[in-house]
Amino acid sequence: MKRISKYQKHVIAVPKVYDWINNISTIQFRVTFNIPSRVLQVDTYQYNAISDGVKTVYTNEDELKEYGNRGILDPKQVSFINLFINGVLQPETLYEVQEGRLTLKTADVPTKGAPIVLQFITIKV
Repeated sequence: MKRISKYQKHVIAVPKVYDWINNISTIQFRVTFNIPSRVLQVDTYQYNAISDGVKTVYTNEDELKEYGNRGILDPKQVSFINLFINGVLQPETLYEVQEGRLTLKTADVPTKGAPIVLQFITIKV
């Protein structure tokens, strides 16, 4: 007579095995922050234009000179760029900025008379 062991072998063939263990782990770590002892200086400039209801490309010639006259700055020379159309911040995927040129990548153009503000922020070290 064959004797059956009280501890039989089991085979589990599954892609993943989940096991729950009641355990609390504590990890201690130290983080050092280098906070500047002074407030960083920034330069801000904004290019302002008005939509004509047709164009998707704006250049330095479209700038409202009474608000500034530096044109569309080189994106490689600034820290951050924000585009506001009719006062609403636009996602970066909807526009492209090159020196002297703003291209809107949307199918719809801004309504005629809508303000277009391209904000440039440069952090000085």
